[in-house]
Formats: sequence, C-alpha cells, structure tokens
Amino acid sequence: MSMLRQFWVGTKSQDASSGIWRFARAAGADWSQVRPVLMAPEPMPTFLAVHPLADRLYAVGEQEKGAVRSDKVATDCALRRTSSSSSGGAGPCHLLVHPQGQWLYVANYVDGTLGAIELTEAGDLGDEVLRYPHSGSGPVAGRQDGPHAHYCAISPGGDWLIVADLGTDQLRAYALDDGLPADEPVLTDLPAGFGPRHIAAWEEVLYVTGELSGEVAALAWDEGTGAGEVVTRAAVSTREGDRYPSHIERLGDWLIIGVRGVNTLSAMAITGNGTGLEALGEVTTVDWPRHLAVSGDYVLVAGEGADSIGVHPIESSGVGRLAEQIAVPAPMCILPM
Repeated sequence: MSMLRQFWVGTKSQDASSGIWRFARAAGADWSQVRPVLMAPEPMPTFLAVHPLADRLYAVGEQEKGAVRSDKVATDCALRRTSSSSSGGAGPCHLLVHPQGQWLYVANYVDGTLGAIELTEAGDLGDEVLRYPHSGSGPVAGRQDGPHAHYCAISPGGDWLIVADLGTDQLRAYALDDGLPADEPVLTDLPAGFGPRHIAAWEEVLYVTGELSGEVAALAWDEGTGAGEVVTRAAVSTREGDRYPSHIERLGDWLIIGVRGVNTLSAMAITGNGTGLEALGEVTTVDWPRHLAVSGDYVLVAGEGADSIGVHPIESSGVGRLAEQIAVPAPMCILPM
C-alpha cells in the first residue's frame, strides 16, 4: 500500500465552514482525487503548528482577544481538544514550537506582542502566557502606525527567537535559555517601509519578505550577537500591479515566494555566499496566496481569495504552472505531516 501523507489546513472563513481541515494523499496519486474534510469547527484558526515529539496540533484563534488551542491527534486523525489559552495579545497570526518542544511562541499581529507559553510534557498549553510587547512605527500610513509581530523563527544556530515586526521595520531577536526568551530583544533595522513579514534561513543568512516594499532581502546573520545586516534586496515580481509578498520557503538553493496582488509564485536562486539572489521565473497561482508548503515534487499554495489550495509541480528550471486546485474555504496555512 502507498503511504499516505497528511495535510492540515488553517482557514479564515466567516461561516460554518470555518475550522481546521484535513486531507490526505497517497504517493503518486492524482491531486484531483483529494477530498478535504472539516475536522474541528473553530473561529479563525488561521495558523497551525505541530509538536515535534508529542501528538499535539496547535491552532491560533485570530480574533481581537487572541486564543490558542491544542488538540490530541488520534491514530485516525480525529482531533480532541486538550487545552486552550490566551495568545498574549490581539490578532495572533503565527505559531512556532521550539525544536525541543518545551515552548510555544505566538506572533500577535494587531498589537505587536510576542506571546510565549510553556508546554507540558504531554505537549499541552501551560497556565501562564509570557508577554513581550514592543513599540515603534514606520512610514507607511495605515500599516505601520504601531508594532505588528507577523512571524517567529528560530535562528540558524538555535540560540535566538527572531520575530519579524512589519510595523516597525525590524527583526526582534530574543536570546533563548532552554527555550525561554530573554526580556529584551536585539533589534535589526530594515529599510524604512520594507514591512518584514516572513523569514527563511540558510546557514548564516536570513531571507525576509518585505510585504510593503515588494521585495525579499538577504541578511548576513551573526549568531553571536543576534543581529543581521542587509546585503541584498531584490524585487519579488516583474508583473505589473500590486505586489505583496507573503510566505517564503527555501528549497535547497532556491527560494519560493508567494506574491499577493499579482497572485504569483516567484522562484529565486541563491547564489554566491548565500546572499546573492537571481530570479528563476514566476508563474500565476491561486488568488491571494497566503502560505505555501513543499511536499515532494510539488508546491501547495493556500489561496485565501480562491477558496482553494493550488498545486504546482517543481521543475528543474523552477516552479511549474498551476496544475490542480483543491477546494477549501479561505485557506490560510498548509501544514504537511
């Protein structure tokens, strides 16, 4: 029998279809045969994460009073809620579990607060949420009037928690002590109006999408100091129209970036010492690509505006054309397992 690959999907629909969805695909099977199923009705579970050691799935509740839930994943993939908590702020949009599994980090977009929740041995949420507020602003009116924590990443050496703050044009790096973030971050300033959103890493380089400038930046990263320095900036799209880069994934020595507005997937080659960026190509994808995931020889794209997940083959020269769409209401996050 072919092995089944499981996929969990976080959504942002406003009706009874809102919740955590799941689908499965056997290796080599036709993507058109995939049938997603709503597994857990829940308001605004826009981002998901999985525990590295325990059978726990986590989801944000992206609302004004931000929430986080944990679910036990049964052998038949049924979900049973095991704990819930405040996210520590408003409008949580991203989750990250420390690689050793003892802490869960939450980026709260609306008020810019980082939340940190200690996890139990079973992977459930602890009683206390540590809050790490921030202050500052940027030049883009209506988008940078205050801090907006958008994404959390562990540094290449594992010593820092890095938060992309779209509102202040900064990366906030918190030193980690067994996963516990330090009180004060080391700040890396990015170009004014850049609007850092998501992060990928390779060795001693960070790749950051600039939602507001329509660029990707390559930063030389210093693990000792927790600071980065912008070396290269490159436009994410050559198409005419609005260009709002969202998620970025590294695939070997490539970067794949979702670009909302023009609704494309952009592929770039990493060159030189890791800070060089060379455009490989760009293909049209599903409407408003929010998040993407690589699964084998395919890239899956959460098309919020299309109510579907786009499937693109990975080719030797870059990302291929849209091959299939899988119907899911307002998908925001795809989590392969």
